[in-house]
Amino acid sequence: MHYGYTTLATDWNEKEMKHWSIRLIKALLFFIPRANPGQEKLYPKVNKWLLEIDEEGIPEREIALDKNDKPLFKSPNEGNTGLWTDSPDAFKKEDLQEIEKVQFETLWAELK
Repeated sequence: MHYGYTTLATDWNEKEMKHWSIRLIKALLFFIPRANPGQEKLYPKVNKWLLEIDEEGIPEREIALDKNDKPLFKSPNEGNTGLWTDSPDAFKKEDLQEIEKVQFETLWAELK
């Protein structure tokens, strides 16, 4: 496993997420389970994603951090599959700014 962070997908905008067209699409697709119902509302606050990736570059676990590097949430968990862990995208080790495993594990353990 490799550990690192990325700032990709940190440009969520609360105003855009509440736009009438997005709300309409969600209403029309209400019968399809959402991947991250408990976390989507926090996406605009995410400033950095800590990722655990396997040898093939597939994200296994993720932690979202705010602008003060405080953890917002972790995935996957019982109700959320995660943004990166549910994505078909793979990372190269070089795509991430490396962090220590202990840093990731410490934050993971702190979050419910």
